[in-house]
Amino acid sequence: MTSGRNRKVILCSLVVWLLASSGVRAGDNFVYQSPDGTRYVVSGKGLSQIDLGEKTVARGQWLFQPADWMFTRAGKLDASWKMTASTFQRTGENSVSVVQEYPQFRAAFDYFFRGEDVLVKVRVENFSEKTIRVSRFGSLTFDFGENPEGIMPVWHISYLQATEGGCFHPSHLNRIGGSYATGKDFGVGLSPAGQTLRRTLFLWDLPDWSKQEVKNPRHLSFFVAEAVPAGGANSFQFILRLSREKRWSHLLEPYRDYFQKVLGPVRYQADYRLLAVAHVNRNVESISPENPYGFHGGFRRLDLAEGVKAFCDTLVPALKTANGHGVIIWGQSGTDPRGAMYRPDFDVLPPEVKRNWTVIDRRFREAGLRHGVCTRPGEMAVRIDWQKDGTVRINPEDGQQLELLWQRFKNMMELGCSLFYLDSFGARWEDVKIMQFLREKMGPGIQTFAEHQCDAIMPFTGAYTETDFYEAGQAAWAKESGYYPRAGLRNWEIYRWLVPGVQMISRLYDVHGSIPKDFEPVERFFYRHRITPMIEDYTLPGRAGFLRDLQAQYLKESEFK
Repeated sequence: MTSGRNRKVILCSLVVWLLASSGVRAGDNFVYQSPDGTRYVVSGKGLSQIDLGEKTVARGQWLFQPADWMFTRAGKLDASWKMTASTFQRTGENSVSVVQEYPQFRAAFDYFFRGEDVLVKVRVENFSEKTIRVSRFGSLTFDFGENPEGIMPVWHISYLQATEGGCFHPSHLNRIGGSYATGKDFGVGLSPAGQTLRRTLFLWDLPDWSKQEVKNPRHLSFFVAEAVPAGGANSFQFILRLSREKRWSHLLEPYRDYFQKVLGPVRYQADYRLLAVAHVNRNVESISPENPYGFHGGFRRLDLAEGVKAFCDTLVPALKTANGHGVIIWGQSGTDPRGAMYRPDFDVLPPEVKRNWTVIDRRFREAGLRHGVCTRPGEMAVRIDWQKDGTVRINPEDGQQLELLWQRFKNMMELGCSLFYLDSFGARWEDVKIMQFLREKMGPGIQTFAEHQCDAIMPFTGAYTETDFYEAGQAAWAKESGYYPRAGLRNWEIYRWLVPGVQMISRLYDVHGSIPKDFEPVERFFYRHRITPMIEDYTLPGRAGFLRDLQAQYLKESEFK
């Protein structure tokens, strides 16, 4: 983590930056008033004030600052970013330009106002001999009148440095690329703009980190992790919407427009009927001459002909009775004593398993059911020492690595697989690129479900989440007893709004406390929230009829693909 001395240098430098002189006469400003009476003021400090009626709800400035300190745990700010002068020019009835000069940089801002929105475009010119890896723009301070709520990313500077860019969208920490905040009388919506997906972060900093319970006012900054090369330039843009209408869907409307333009519609065909899940591998301790691959016993012995017959006899009739979709098998290769479970080389099956797979494929295909396996598409297995393996991340810019990965999927598809769970995958910038490649290869008929997710990957793959039950009081935030998907219900709601036709699957994972006898079954909760239930293989036969009838209450036949 950042040392106290470095953290103090950074914080002090940011305070100085917020108080920087504009070099513009006090009377040089531009005022725009929206149809609902919101008043925006632009000066040489950039967007510097927003009034809602008679009340000022935001004030400050909108300046440029290199922020490469985010990519190092010992980064420091220097004086090269201090603004020395600025020019101000009205460019249209509802537009204005502000050019800010720095010793080694120039930032030319264009502001375009329409309705409730302001589009901010900036061209950064870098006259220095060092590439700028991260650009920061800000900082306006918003007074919400109360502690605000919404999607408001906030981390301490030391954490931003410790994660070295891990807080940028898209990522596990920052799953939604837009941001919204609602207060007493108004809401704010934020969105990147332009034609491409970039690594961005809207940061809502706290007023005082020593008093973290105080959530108002909030300091807004916009970060973009894309290079401004030495001696070169780059352009960035975002949209701010301030509105008396506080619905998140209204505040995020510019983000949906941007998202659909950049990433487009869903690329796969969803089937919302329930799935069975079969965890067939056990552990290293189970490996023996009688069980050489460490499988569970009984119908999970995929290396034995009688085990495969029992597997099909158990699941095929139950799935048909339940009007289910198919089964996803975890640990199809058994347990590898070298580790790295679940294996990235997921297509490497023991000879006996590969031979028996033709039976699984035939039985499921004849019944009109699908089958598939657990994969790990973001990583490759590597030998750590003589006895164990580790993994390294796949580079989506390396065509050979992508082709090797695709061949693994192709091998399993040739065995009849059309369902794939994507383990340890889905919430990284690199995962989005990998999934775009895979979806183009697979076409829309192959269904995939990523263990982790961000909005940017949802057009290309379905998602998986585990759901926990919390009895009221079992967690500080669990005010009521209920089911809590780890992906977050609000995130799921936003994914569906951004990308109509997406799919998420889930199963009940942990129970904290106890579920009351009269509490709704978790499958009903799933269907109510448009989540596809995953049913453990051993429980399905005894519940197939109940699940069929429950599913029929929520799904229409036209939704079965």
